[in-house]
Amino acid sequence: MNVSRRQLLRIAGRIAPLAVVGIPRDAQASMTGRLFDWLNSRPVETPEPGEGILDFAARVVPEVTANDTFYVQSIGHSAPRLSRGKWRLKITGEVTEPFSATYEELRALGQERTWATMTCIGNPVGGGQIGNALWEGVPLGTLIERAGVSESVRRSVSARVIFRAADGYHDSISLEQALDSRTLLCTRMNGEYLPRDHGAPLRLLVPGTYGLKNVKWIESIEVTTRGHGGYWQQRGWSDEAIVETLSRFEAPRRRVEVRASEVWLVGSAFAGDRGIRKVEVTYGQGERLRSWAPALLKKPLGPLAWSIWAFPMRFEENGFYPATVRAVDGAGEVQTDEISDPQPGGSTGRMGLSIYVKGL
Repeated sequence: MNVSRRQLLRIAGRIAPLAVVGIPRDAQASMTGRLFDWLNSRPVETPEPGEGILDFAARVVPEVTANDTFYVQSIGHSAPRLSRGKWRLKITGEVTEPFSATYEELRALGQERTWATMTCIGNPVGGGQIGNALWEGVPLGTLIERAGVSESVRRSVSARVIFRAADGYHDSISLEQALDSRTLLCTRMNGEYLPRDHGAPLRLLVPGTYGLKNVKWIESIEVTTRGHGGYWQQRGWSDEAIVETLSRFEAPRRRVEVRASEVWLVGSAFAGDRGIRKVEVTYGQGERLRSWAPALLKKPLGPLAWSIWAFPMRFEENGFYPATVRAVDGAGEVQTDEISDPQPGGSTGRMGLSIYVKGL
């Protein structure tokens, strides 16, 4: 039977509570953690003969996340079924000329394409709710300018643009963000019509922000100076939702045994619209502890996309070699080692990897 990782995770979520019945609580967390570590584990990968290291890294961690494997998050309802032919977008509020547009009318406007990575604000350190895609759509500012915004609204420090979705979700961004030429109303993803799970027929892409700001299934846009409390903000999550710098081990992942004097680590790093300047790795312990050293970094597909990296680990003797990765963003800020939960503004901390070397 061929079972996907997503199916395994779904099964694990169902059986984990059953598996720990009658087991002391302090052992339950350990057992559940081991189960999910196993499901998230990934072996050491090796370059093919003649393969460049960065080409190898991009093969192990595909730079483009396929639509059907891109993470999906919502407020819990089924994804709305909206017909592109019947759907209309309304632009209202404190504008001089409110209007509505059909899907085809939006597509007829100037379309922009951008590579952009998206990640969930609820993602733990090293979590898998992240992906990179080619997004295509019309700049939001084009519609805002067409509707017309007065100078008094533009000057208002409370000017917001509210997005309301077919599933009842709602959130807002500042007028400044809305007029940013990189902010798109997306109709396509990786060269295809926007999939239903990813917001068809229209979703938002806001540079540098977590997924909760990138509203899906949009039906209306409202300009206001009266402020707005979004769905998740009313539940204690950040309104700015600026992506924290993150870096991840992709292969190997979590824990692994190796029987070689050298292995390649492959991973990804992302810092929203700040970009990644470099990635560094340290490994070993005690006398075998290696100082932070730079990884090889592949040029990202675009300024809003993640960076793929590769790093060689070398071993002189058997033993335990814990490894840690950190990134430095485009502004020169080093990824913090301070551990924080995802709520309210996204998790922080550095991902670790456990490598056990044997047989040397």
